[in-house]
Amino acid sequence: MEEIWEILNQEGKSTGETMKKGESIPKGFYHLGADVWIINFKNQILIQKRSPKKKQAPNVWAMTGGSVIKGETSLQTIERETQEELGIKLDRNQIQLIKHYRTGSVWLDTYFIRQDINLDDIVMQEEEVCEVKWATYNEIEELVKHNQFLKNRWEFVRDLMKMIQYIGKEVTVKIERPIGSSHPQHSDHIYLLNYGFLPNTISGDGEEIDCYILGENKPLEDYIGECIAVIHRIEESDDKLIIAPPNKRFTNGEIRRLTHFQEKFYDIVIIR
Repeated sequence: MEEIWEILNQEGKSTGETMKKGESIPKGFYHLGADVWIINFKNQILIQKRSPKKKQAPNVWAMTGGSVIKGETSLQTIERETQEELGIKLDRNQIQLIKHYRTGSVWLDTYFIRQDINLDDIVMQEEEVCEVKWATYNEIEELVKHNQFLKNRWEFVRDLMKMIQYIGKEVTVKIERPIGSSHPQHSDHIYLLNYGFLPNTISGDGEEIDCYILGENKPLEDYIGECIAVIHRIEESDDKLIIAPPNKRFTNGEIRRLTHFQEKFYDIVIIR
């Protein structure tokens, strides 16, 4: 079936015009694409090698994704592409939008899902995919370094993927702003949680990785706990780790409520 794409302007809005797959996009205009990063509960990332038959970027590794067909949502696109290319049905209730950005001639909606998939269950679409595997963060970094990963994809999610690697691990936090203290530049902003950072790390904003401490109601100086989640700011490069006492769990609703005093200013998703 012939694919029809909507033509978008520089703001990512529909112009009302359409084009066929394979046609040249007018200069200064775009079409909508959708990617999904599938991560298992070992924090490994599912990647697929593009078929040597592909006209663009053959034989390189990538996430799963494709172009949004007119009449589809980007969420429907990643569901369709995953089913067509890998024979896998995604759990729609677990899919989260993490990025919306422009690269080349495409506006991209980028999604995240935590889902275990048995590689033996994958049925590859021969004209699209020739190999599939679970990869670690560092393995993908090596693929990117050697130009073996699809350009302008990993670069936009690298910082978040790095943060996700902390989930389930014990970390030591240096408390910078104890519970009850005020912001150094805004005295009316009171910290309702202990707030600190991981020494000798670098986050997306160039500073140390920031952390909220849950489950502790007194001011702290240092803290050892387990990373149970990441707060991802969709429009910012300043994600936060959620740290809690070992074996103590908090729902997404509780995390939102407890961090609302500061995260209320941002559009966030909680990654578990």
